[in-house]
Amino acid sequence: MNTEKVIIDPTLSSFLSIKDVLRYKSLLNNLAKRDFLVRYKQAFAGIMWALVKPLINIIVFGYLSSKINNTTNTTTNFLYVASAMLLWQLFSNVFNDVSNSIIGNSNLFSKVYFPKIIIPLSTILVCMVDFLISLLILVVLFIISGQQIHWQIILAPFFIALTLINGFGIGLYFATINVKYRDVKFIVPVILQIGMFVSPVILPTLKYLGPLPEWLRCVFCLNPMVGAIDGFKYALFGGDAVYNIYYFVLSICVSILFLFIGVKYFYKFERNFVDYI
Repeated sequence: MNTEKVIIDPTLSSFLSIKDVLRYKSLLNNLAKRDFLVRYKQAFAGIMWALVKPLINIIVFGYLSSKINNTTNTTTNFLYVASAMLLWQLFSNVFNDVSNSIIGNSNLFSKVYFPKIIIPLSTILVCMVDFLISLLILVVLFIISGQQIHWQIILAPFFIALTLINGFGIGLYFATINVKYRDVKFIVPVILQIGMFVSPVILPTLKYLGPLPEWLRCVFCLNPMVGAIDGFKYALFGGDAVYNIYYFVLSICVSILFLFIGVKYFYKFERNFVDYI
């Protein structure tokens, strides 16, 4: 029987290693399958909740958006809200699941060595399955409204990936803090609730930027989901690329920065996780 010896340098300060992740890809897949089955276990509607939850949000906030915008084309308005809401739902699920992943899988830490980054990565796969199922809502709305598909649709995967980066980077930071301070599980839902109302989910970005002075516009666009949501809308509906290319690039740069900070912070403190769990 062949055995493999793994030597760990406790002084090593590393960054995200794709090689290590691929080495333990079977564990990654098994964790993702387990989390997916547990999520809908003993639920009467089962996997249908991946459609019901975003659909309810789209109906409620789509109605509010149509009243605020005073738009006559209700179907188109619902389509815009649906695209933003589904992307926000993806970010929300990734952020929440990643931030709770380490504590939720603490029983694995003392059994065998594996890259701890595997645990939060596995939650992304589950969230992606939910997102792909919920995209059926968007397909139906596209058919009902007669919305044409533009060539920009090829850019949609980029902005979906950007959303995953946002949720993963910020979630990793909070997952690390959560190991020592369990208050995080109470803080994350509040952040997500507030974040939805300061992101272009219910209203377009121009509605937010219009009454704001120049310096507050820049602050608003420090929200990494501004670039992701507006880019996703552009990919689906075409039209003007972005409201302001400077603000758009700023939002994307913040996304990359949060990913770097989250991963770096996670690896810095991962060797101390066992001391607190």
